Order: sequence, then C-alpha cells, then structure tokens
Amino acid sequence: MLALLSVGGTVPVHAQVAPAVAPAVAPAVERATTRARALLDAGEGTDARALLDSLLGVLPRGTMEQAEALFWRAVMAERVNEAERDWKRLVIEVPLSPRAPDALIRLGELDMLRGHPAEARVYFARLLRDFPSGSYRTKGLLWLTRSYFDERNTANGCRALDSLRGVEIPDGEMRLQSTELQRRCTSAMLATPSPSPSPLPAPAAADRAAGRYSVQLAAYDTRAEAEEAMRRFVAQSIDARIDGTEKPFRVRTGYYATRSAANTALAALKKRGHAGFVAERAR
Repeated sequence: MLALLSVGGTVPVHAQVAPAVAPAVAPAVERATTRARALLDAGEGTDARALLDSLLGVLPRGTMEQAEALFWRAVMAERVNEAERDWKRLVIEVPLSPRAPDALIRLGELDMLRGHPAEARVYFARLLRDFPSGSYRTKGLLWLTRSYFDERNTANGCRALDSLRGVEIPDGEMRLQSTELQRRCTSAMLATPSPSPSPLPAPAAADRAAGRYSVQLAAYDTRAEAEEAMRRFVAQSIDARIDGTEKPFRVRTGYYATRSAANTALAALKKRGHAGFVAERAR
C-alpha cells in the first residue's frame, strides 16, 4: 500500500486516510470496501486489492460507488503508478465525487515528490477552482505555497499564503503547516535563512534488529526511482532507506518494536507535512 508523503516539497505515497465525511454509497459497496480495509489491516493486502478489483469489474462508470472503490484501491496500491492510475480515473470519470478533491491532492503530491512542482500546481489549482471552500481550500493554498517554495519562488508562495490570513484553521496539522510557512515568509522578508527542520533520530543497531515496524513513504517499480525519492527524504533530514531487492522497492524510515511507537513517528512526520503508513516487516 502507498502513502503520500508530502507537504514539504515531497511526495506521495498514499495515505490510508479517508476524508472527514465519507460519501453515501450503496450498502453493498460500503460493506465491500469495509471488508477490504479489514483485510489490509490484517496483513492480507493482496486479498484486499483482489476484492476491490472484482468490485470495480461490475460497478458502472461515473457513479459514487465507482469513485469509492477507486479511492480505496488507490489507497491500498502496492506501487505508485497503480495508485496514480486510479486517482486519475477518479478525477476524470467521477469529477464531482466527494473523493475527487482527495484524489487531486494525492496527484499533486506525487508530482511534488518527483520534483515537478509546476505540474503539481495544475492539480492544486483545480482543487481550488472546483472545491473553493472549507478545508480543501486551506489544503490547496498550503500546497500551492509549497510548490512555489520548491522552485525558490518565495514571492509567489507568500502571496498564495496571504489568502489564508485571518482564516481560522481548525485542523491542528494544517495549522502547524500554515504557521511554519508563515515563519518562512517572515524569514524571507527579513532576509534571514530559515532553519532546517530537526532531523529524526537515526535508529540504533539494536533497534534495527528488534524493530518490527517502519513507516513506509513510497514504493516504486525501479530501484532508480526509489533511490531518487530516498535522496529527497534524506535531504529533509528523514532517515530513509530502501527495503527489498526486487520490485516493488519500498522507501521506508525507522525501526520500531511496537506499532504504537511507529504511529508516534508517523504523527511526527505528519506535523512536518508528510504522510505515510505503518508497515510491518515480514518475519
């Protein structure tokens, strides 16, 4: 499964997080997606994806039910290109679905992670155009700001961020991100370089041996893609590595003895604008 790691000039991995309000769909489809998520949580990702494949084989195009199945299959995808395919299908075939704004964010995050902020802005601009209110407006503006910052275009980034001045941001993580971006704008105006984020502590050798859990940031079909993503994460003071000797090449960070400890690390990453999911190492 993927996770979208991002708001720091980063990129995707698709976070296994649903929007605050899930769309109303037929009970049979809701039961099927709930079952797929339970399978995934039990470590049966292949069966979960197979269930969603079967479901999508019988659902009519352009329906909320199709959007729901595409959303969860993308969330559970083992490879980035598979998730990207489903996000794109969702925004093209069911553009008015409540899942569409999340798909636009994920697609933009993917381009950010690839180092293509201009391409990412196409998705963020569409998000702001089609979903101009509520939390999606806030997310779109934060991402738009970061896309400019990734190009060292501080002026345009800070202009985008100015649209959030005076807006109450109830979501704690987005509020932290907004505060950090405002700080960077203030530092730029004062011609003071922004301090680098505090590095996440590197795991000790004993942790590597005992750690059963990690945070997965991305997965790729080629090692070259995985190495490029790993370098980007390392440049942001994230102790990333590549797990696996054949595809999919998984980009992960940390070794944790308990799922709780891994979730704590994931929460710390989210506060820095990244997302991911907890992965269990095969025994």
